[in-house]
Amino acid sequence: MLRRQLYGLRTYIPGMRHRHRLEALVGPLGCWDELQKYQFRAVTELGLQPSDTLLDIGCGPLQGGVAFIRYLPPSSYYGVDQKPAALRAGCDELSRQGLWRKQPRLFYSRSFGDEELGDEQFDFMWLSQILYYFDHDTLHRLFEMASRRLRPGGVLAGDILGPKSDRSFLMGRGLNAADHTPESVDGVARVHGMRARSVGHLHGFGYPRRLNLSHNLLLKITREAQ
Repeated sequence: MLRRQLYGLRTYIPGMRHRHRLEALVGPLGCWDELQKYQFRAVTELGLQPSDTLLDIGCGPLQGGVAFIRYLPPSSYYGVDQKPAALRAGCDELSRQGLWRKQPRLFYSRSFGDEELGDEQFDFMWLSQILYYFDHDTLHRLFEMASRRLRPGGVLAGDILGPKSDRSFLMGRGLNAADHTPESVDGVARVHGMRARSVGHLHGFGYPRRLNLSHNLLLKITREAQ
């Protein structure tokens, strides 16, 4: 609590207000750079190449998106979110970073972008710290979409709560998390011609160990060979 209050003082310090506003949208406070590095390391170690196209589902204010946009060719990053405030902050960040020249595309969507993206297909789909909020039916909708929009050899990746994950972040916030396991997610993925497997804990990809979700399990989901 004290740490959060101290970080809150940044709203009164010129030059720090912008970063505080971004962190308050995505949380936790004071970890923006570390979590951006984690996201970039995770997607590149799971196979994202500099020539790929990426769909960032739940892109928020572009904590990972800024790093992805820098890495990818122009017109290769697509971000979708259902929170207008986060998308506005992301657009502002693109202006501050001079990254509109890379022609990223951001969409408000409640369908993982499926209703907004036309016939676009992707090499990589990334869902950072939202997959564990999806119930069984939502997972089916996600994988049905991914089975159509992932190119052959493409990857969908996201994390679920692990047995050792600290769930205290859910308390008092009106949030519910599904009790997924790699096996249960794989069972849903199989229905749509895909396979899911755990590739380890988030801290193995650089997620800060001091944070309560470092023991989440990162899943790599791919299309089965035809």
